[in-house]
Amino acid sequence: MGVFTIFNRDKRAVDRKVTVQPEDIDNLDRAVSQVLAPPGNAPRAVTVDSAMGLATVWACIQLIGNSVGILPLHLYRRTDAGREKVKGHAAMSLLAEPSEYWNRFDLLQWLMTGALSKGNGYCRIYRDRDFNPVSLGYLKSDDVTPYFDQNTGHLHYRAGNEVLMPFEIIHIKGLGTDPIKGKSPIAVHRENLALALEAQTYGESFFSKGGNVESVFEYPSALNEKQYNRLKSDINMQVAGMNNAHAPLLLEGGMKYNRINIPLEDAQFIQTRKYQRSEIAAIFGVPPHMVGDLDKATYNNTELMGIEYVTYTLMPWLVKIQAEFARKLLREDEKESLYFAFQPNGLMRGDSKSRSEFYKNMSLIGAMNANEIRELEDMNSYPGGDKYFIQLNMQDADKVGESNENKGQNNE
Repeated sequence: MGVFTIFNRDKRAVDRKVTVQPEDIDNLDRAVSQVLAPPGNAPRAVTVDSAMGLATVWACIQLIGNSVGILPLHLYRRTDAGREKVKGHAAMSLLAEPSEYWNRFDLLQWLMTGALSKGNGYCRIYRDRDFNPVSLGYLKSDDVTPYFDQNTGHLHYRAGNEVLMPFEIIHIKGLGTDPIKGKSPIAVHRENLALALEAQTYGESFFSKGGNVESVFEYPSALNEKQYNRLKSDINMQVAGMNNAHAPLLLEGGMKYNRINIPLEDAQFIQTRKYQRSEIAAIFGVPPHMVGDLDKATYNNTELMGIEYVTYTLMPWLVKIQAEFARKLLREDEKESLYFAFQPNGLMRGDSKSRSEFYKNMSLIGAMNANEIRELEDMNSYPGGDKYFIQLNMQDADKVGESNENKGQNNE
């Protein structure tokens, strides 16, 4: 028979000893693993639902989905002078009211939520007999599987019991290594999210027990099993839970209570939570200050980070949606001349002073007229506001030398 003292991962002796009989030597590994196993349940599986229970994940997905949903979306026609808005087109009417149970904001938010959480956002396109799209219905990401038909080489979508063609589905893909579908950011970064979930669970456990990280009860003599169990039960009833956090303890038989406080700062709990919040924001490409991490945010850099958010986070998604809408909602004879475009300028505007200086400078060189400025500020146009103006005291730089020569000749 042998007696082994097992040490935990912190190199401290565990207050349990394993007695191994010769016939049980084959089970030594099992005994050791039981002692070394972390207390409580096994680490929780990281799913989309559990990950969205993290405030930062929820905030990132909600922020991007809402940002895309609130942006104006227009249909334009290419012209020799640039472009012009197309009004009264069936595709714009469809996007304004995709179906009887959701509007354009709901549609875009649904597509973005699917793409950001599961790598793929889908909706179903219903068409009339003339092949015109008349309604857009929702499809759950888990219910749709894109695949190539080996016989035809064409892309298909299996949605439940149906097999759909690409023209029957709006598909917004996230980043991935597969050309026909995106990968779930939550699945790819499950280790980072698991750490955040465990830190959250630890915090819940810490405060649910009144913030008592560790406490020691000293008893002057040995206790038998019955006394030990009764004492343990009484102590748990007195100190466990937030309601008993500051309740006085009733000790008997010369027992002493010593509380050892380990501040959360020393346990690096707060640092871990902050680090994970920054890590999760990086996964979704969101500036940390937009999800509540203001450690590195200042008055001077928040505006710049907001512009970077629009440029580097939103714009790739907007381009994907614009291209997918053009491919699936426009007729073949319209695709060369018509295109969809979001208007993200409202999110990139600075403060009123910066906007005023920009508009003034653009107006002075004839690059913008009054109505164009008013449109950017969500104001109505007025008659005569379409004219462009330039300063009269400016002239062509090539004519400056000619003017000086003429002056010299006149003086002679």
